[in-house]
Amino acid sequence: MKNIIVFTSSELGGAERSLTRMALASPSGLYQLATLDGEGPWCDWVRDQGKRPLVFGARAGVRHGKLSFTALMSLVRYVITEDIHVIYICGFRASLYLRLLKPFMLRVKLVHGIRTDPCTNSLSDIFFRFIERWLNWLVDLYIVNSKKAAVSLVQKCGVSSNKIQVIHNGIAEIPKNAIPLAKRPLNVLTVANLNPYKGHIDYLLAIESVLEKIPDVKFTFVGRDDMNGKVQSKIVEMHLSKSVKYVGFHRDVSSWMNDARLLVVPSLKEGFPTVVLEAMSYGIPVVGYNIGGLPELVRHGVDGLLVPATDREALAMSIVDLLKDRVLSDKISASCLKRISDDFQLDTCVKKHLNTFKTLFKN
Repeated sequence: MKNIIVFTSSELGGAERSLTRMALASPSGLYQLATLDGEGPWCDWVRDQGKRPLVFGARAGVRHGKLSFTALMSLVRYVITEDIHVIYICGFRASLYLRLLKPFMLRVKLVHGIRTDPCTNSLSDIFFRFIERWLNWLVDLYIVNSKKAAVSLVQKCGVSSNKIQVIHNGIAEIPKNAIPLAKRPLNVLTVANLNPYKGHIDYLLAIESVLEKIPDVKFTFVGRDDMNGKVQSKIVEMHLSKSVKYVGFHRDVSSWMNDARLLVVPSLKEGFPTVVLEAMSYGIPVVGYNIGGLPELVRHGVDGLLVPATDREALAMSIVDLLKDRVLSDKISASCLKRISDDFQLDTCVKKHLNTFKTLFKN
């Protein structure tokens, strides 16, 4: 059985990290890793892991995620000549185009990996649901990383539950050099690319409320800027530059994880965030909105605190509570470590993918 995992973009986000780690931990030769984009941070990160990625596209300047017909046809030719059995595609646009190209690959199974919950009223989610409702018959299997996303596919897209497999992300191991939570400074971390649905702008208003109660807390934003400096300008405009620092995109965020007392996920839309798994493996309590797959990962009051969606004041108060209540934060930190060890090991993710693909190939 020969499988290829294809990403639309070669940027390095949670989806790219989680699925690549799964592939690298699987039996040798089971998966090939590819992008329809040009060279990017994901390609460099894969090479750092000792694997050679397949790059079917080419970037025009620094723009990422530009899907070209040439890249798609290069992938199709490769799949045919190398006798690939399963294409595991991560990216809605690429999934759509590959369905239309399926007559050229009749023996190939097409698996659509969905890493978020397409339930909002945004134009992108509305278009996603429309396409899936009419063209889901061209997809052999959907793999989602949250039960919430599976429910949305069934109820909002008309996809049969028999064609959906829920496989949660996993972490390989708990870092051995993690600093105990009590010895870390008052640093609050957010790791997410700067784009509107990640909620950074609204989060800054919550940060104002936190600073009124704990003036010496520091906030760090890590991620690629997709908003052309809008978040940074807002930080300056709100006179938060002494307390909020944007450090840009980094392939390795371990140093920030090891220095953080708290992880905040201010997103307005989420699937099953890889960064939350990574933070919990460092014993970092999590605060976020009760949306998407977060409740499947973070148990309220046990592994972190979840508040109603868009309730900015509740988000701020939860941050304050965990920073002030050392007993509660230490208890939650221990629970995070146990949760990762018991329920979200990478081996489990690897085995579920392997069994899923074996069944699909056999059928």
